Amino acid sequence: MNLIPSLVSLLVAASPCLAQGENPFLKEPAKKAPLADAGGSFLTLEEHILVPSDLLDAWLQDRSLADGADELRAAAQEWIADDKAVLDHSALSAGIVGRRFTNETKIEQIYATEYHPAKGRDEWQLPTSFETRNLGYSLEGDAIREQGQLVVRAETDTVRMLSHGSWDRLAEATREPSDIFIPRFRSVRNSQSIPLDKPEMSNDPFAPGKFVGPKKSLPSYTAGNTRLVLRADDDLSEPGAKEPNGNVPEYEKPAGLAPDRPVRLVFFRGESIEDPPDNDKPLPDDIPLTMRMIQVDHFQLSDWLQQRDLNSADKELNQAVESWLKDGSAKIIRTLSGEVQKGVKSHIEDIKPIEYPTEYKPGKRVPGADGKASQLEFATPTSFESRHVGSSVQSELTTDENGLLMQLSLERVIHGGDTVHHRILRDGKWEPNITFPRFSTNSWVTALRLGRGEWTLVGSGGAFAEDSDVDPDHTVLAFIKLD
Repeated sequence: MNLIPSLVSLLVAASPCLAQGENPFLKEPAKKAPLADAGGSFLTLEEHILVPSDLLDAWLQDRSLADGADELRAAAQEWIADDKAVLDHSALSAGIVGRRFTNETKIEQIYATEYHPAKGRDEWQLPTSFETRNLGYSLEGDAIREQGQLVVRAETDTVRMLSHGSWDRLAEATREPSDIFIPRFRSVRNSQSIPLDKPEMSNDPFAPGKFVGPKKSLPSYTAGNTRLVLRADDDLSEPGAKEPNGNVPEYEKPAGLAPDRPVRLVFFRGESIEDPPDNDKPLPDDIPLTMRMIQVDHFQLSDWLQQRDLNSADKELNQAVESWLKDGSAKIIRTLSGEVQKGVKSHIEDIKPIEYPTEYKPGKRVPGADGKASQLEFATPTSFESRHVGSSVQSELTTDENGLLMQLSLERVIHGGDTVHHRILRDGKWEPNITFPRFSTNSWVTALRLGRGEWTLVGSGGAFAEDSDVDPDHTVLAFIKLD
């Protein structure tokens, strides 16, 4: 008796999904949760200021920050103007209650994680494996209403690459200061999570009995005043490690906490802002959308913001920017236009590909000509990737009872040059042998309520110098306009 047909018939009868041709071993695609209801508009400002510790401690001696940090922020602005403190970073972020927002100024730093020993006395150790770490500033959060009051929840993170050296004595002696080896990173962050023993704090009705790990939360700040959300020593010397076989980078030895050491202060404030008036005219099928990015003087913008409440700054900022463009203290660095439609996801971009090697084949050592010593050939790229640089706007335009609503992702990517990871000796000079690109990015992801025919602020972020490092003297403002 042939049992196979009978078994097949039994399985088909018992399993409707098999009878319909579906594969029971394929995972069902995850269903995205619907977006939260959209509320009113808000604007936040995050600011990083480097202040000498002794100056800060003297100011705080007889004062308290329990009721906010407005006075401290005003004092810090005077210290900046007097060259006693440094304005390091500012980030304006516009959003809507009930929706998430992110604001990033980042540098993608590639670095080696593995090395092969050198084959000759005049060769560096060869990097063979690489990773990428994002440096810079990031802010993510949202806003809610509690008892009629705006509460902004935000997490801030700052990542820097510290000075570092090579574990290869020859490389350390012949390197250039900007060469990249195995770096050290430092993160200054303010985040929160709900503890395991308090699942009720998660506001999740399914949490009791199913809480398997700390639930990520966000630090919360009531709108209306400035908060000091983080204080950290910015540039501490670090102890040197014990030298294995006498071969290790020598770091600065700790000399204790200097009274004038720089301290990083991170201020944050948020305010409700007025929504644009609802235009009850029907939308055309195709609606022109324009984006522009404007680079401005960092302190000029900061000083302007300190003299205003955020709830009116977004409207007044357009006029200020136009005057800065006229007097030459600001310049437009990106523009991009296209058409969008209601209810359709639109993608407008102006990009170009940058091809770069991701793997290298080591060069061989060849005999020198005319009796000269042998020398190493340059490494040969064997694998490549492509990265797009330029500007892009992704959007989805909808409407609700309060007017036009746009979910928006705006990004600018630049190639600031290459970093050197390995050198070889050629004709008495240590020439670059293995290099990787360095990309820098401004990005904003948010939801906005838009008026027609006027510029709407998306946010601000750090500007970049020619070498792709963050330029603290300037900042970038992003606007969009729906005609």
